[in-house]
Amino acid sequence: MTASLFRSQIRILAFALLVLGGGYGAPALADDFPDITGKWVGTYKVAFPAGHATHANQALDTMMELDVYKQEGNLIWVTNKWRRVGTEDWITEYGTGSFDQEDSDELVISEEGPAPQEGVNVGSFIGEYDDGNLYLNYLGAGMGVSFSVELIRQGG
Repeated sequence: MTASLFRSQIRILAFALLVLGGGYGAPALADDFPDITGKWVGTYKVAFPAGHATHANQALDTMMELDVYKQEGNLIWVTNKWRRVGTEDWITEYGTGSFDQEDSDELVISEEGPAPQEGVNVGSFIGEYDDGNLYLNYLGAGMGVSFSVELIRQGG
């Protein structure tokens, strides 16, 4: 057997093992996703663009509490509460999210948002679960607001 033919057969065998092993484009199973239910907390700075009505060109310290109150496989349901550092009033937003089917540590969360009179942006989080923490980037396309936050699970 020539070396070229041998390498070709090894490639075919490796590909067959990959396909038969479920690693070729197979979606993750329900129990393949990390359980992230519970309360998560963190602080961040949020950036506001030049055209913002009340916080133009500012970065404000903010506290966040994310409650992942339900999870079914890759789907999650959340309550997101946040407030500016030094204030007492919390803003509450609701959303849903999902883990990526192929990279089961990556997730997105889309917010419903509070009443428009709150002057709060509706946006989405893109992030990942890594080393027991959530790392989220917020994209508030409507007002051009953005931030990133590391959330730490409470009570566990």
